[in-house]
Amino acid sequence: MPSLRFFAVAALLPLALAFSDTSPVVSWSSHSSSTLNALSSKFSDSYALLDAILSSSDICGHDAVVLVDQPELHASDLRTLPPNAHLARSLSSSPSARQFPYVPNRGGPDPIALLESAATRCASTFVSFAPGQGGVSLSSDAKHVVSLNLPPLAGLAAQERKDAMLKHDALLSTSLAALAATHPNHIVIYTSSSAPPSFARRASPIISNFAAPNGTSTKGGILAHYQLLTPGIISALLVVLFVLLPIIGFGINALASVQSPLRIEAPKGFNAAEKKNQ
Repeated sequence: MPSLRFFAVAALLPLALAFSDTSPVVSWSSHSSSTLNALSSKFSDSYALLDAILSSSDICGHDAVVLVDQPELHASDLRTLPPNAHLARSLSSSPSARQFPYVPNRGGPDPIALLESAATRCASTFVSFAPGQGGVSLSSDAKHVVSLNLPPLAGLAAQERKDAMLKHDALLSTSLAALAATHPNHIVIYTSSSAPPSFARRASPIISNFAAPNGTSTKGGILAHYQLLTPGIISALLVVLFVLLPIIGFGINALASVQSPLRIEAPKGFNAAEKKNQ
């Protein structure tokens, strides 16, 4: 019935928007991390997820905490990376790793505040720079909280985004390899800000000292399979299946139900032959 069809449409249309305004958050550590293993499977937004990691009680047990920010990153961008990419290998081989493909990104407070707070609590040195940028060295004698800022992906075509992801993955591999050499016990968080910041402003290294006053591992995950159905395709299919087709079907049924007027019966006592002879 039409009413039931429209109820179905009302229930399923929100699914078409399920992946809008979301960004992936992936994290791994060089050593087993109770913080990652104990993470919930759902969070209200990306800021809440980052806060759960960076505010955990054992985050200070790491020599380095690294937040990689890739503005305008989507889960589909991660799936374009080959299996031998640094990011894919890190997630599959790390003792602890968690992957959250579609976390709501509400554009809340700047995550840098969370990093600075973690640096204060852990008596660490806070450093912010872009991978591949020279002049930044991390001393092995001190703990560090690091913000790595990758160029935004906004405005790039599909193939350009794929090429950019490969380039950024190579830059990230070099930076993290250098960090692992001086800080073997580290944790990395890879995510995206809701809007591309002023990259030129954030590219310059920022180093400051803060003196303290006193997930189950998921293998494969969003990098294991190539995405065949994007959110746009899913939205189009839902609209066609549950809006256009029911409307067309209802119209055809309505046309088929239209009947021609009843044939008018001749008056009682009417004789066509007699009428013709007159």
